[in-house]
Amino acid sequence: MKKNKKWIISGIIILILVIFSLTGFMIYGMIKGGTFSFLEKTVSLYENSFSNITEINIDVTSYDVELKESSSKEITVEITGSEKNKDKIKVENSSSKLNITQEGSSICFGLCLYQDKITIYMPEDITINHDSSSGTFTSEMNLTKGNIHTTSGDILLNNIEEGNLQSTSGNIKVADSTSLNIQSTSGDIKLGTIANLIGSATSGNIIIDEITSQLDIVTTSGDISINELNIKEDSSISARSGNVNVKLGAEVFIDATTRSGDIDIHNANQNPTLKITTTSGDIKAK
Repeated sequence: MKKNKKWIISGIIILILVIFSLTGFMIYGMIKGGTFSFLEKTVSLYENSFSNITEINIDVTSYDVELKESSSKEITVEITGSEKNKDKIKVENSSSKLNITQEGSSICFGLCLYQDKITIYMPEDITINHDSSSGTFTSEMNLTKGNIHTTSGDILLNNIEEGNLQSTSGNIKVADSTSLNIQSTSGDIKLGTIANLIGSATSGNIIIDEITSQLDIVTTSGDISINELNIKEDSSISARSGNVNVKLGAEVFIDATTRSGDIDIHNANQNPTLKITTTSGDIKAK
């Protein structure tokens, strides 16, 4: 009998703690501007088309963003997600600029079946400015210019003529570009054919298919790998504790230095110059 009372008392205490925890969690979410739901499905929140737009500015918290090529000069915006978040997303047309913003965040408590997503159908010659916390940014089209920043979301691009890309912990992947400036803290950088590149990564790796003009890249603890190097101007590669592996597609003069790693290079006494430095990593360029 005493044991049953102990079990009953323990159960009541646990139930009270659970109720207090859930209540506190819900209050915290509401203070932060979040939305709670026990069963939410994906619904259409917004759809509209715009003309005479030259720039799109996106500032969202958790929405995934996908760009697709339009068959006309018009821009069409489609937004899907939870019905309760409908009033949190705003689309405004101001002086040939389309502004898409999210107020607060979306917190689902229960069974979450919805996906917050913004799909934009647009022509190539539109400048994109994007900032998000956890959403993934994807483009399957050819972009002229983009300034794209994510905190933990990935950046996945097909082709961008001129891009400034930054991610804290997400990965960055670009197929082709004329000019790229990339910064990553802990995510990997994977690139296709790039003409001019400025890049830095703290702990992520940098992997490049081909460089055709010039590069200046730095890593702290990640490796740098280039499958084909065809530079036309002086360039530099620096890795503190990572390895550097470069396959030469054309003759260059290599200035390689390392403190504790091995150096294995094929050198040519002609311009341009490729300067490679590591602190404790190996250098291979041949």
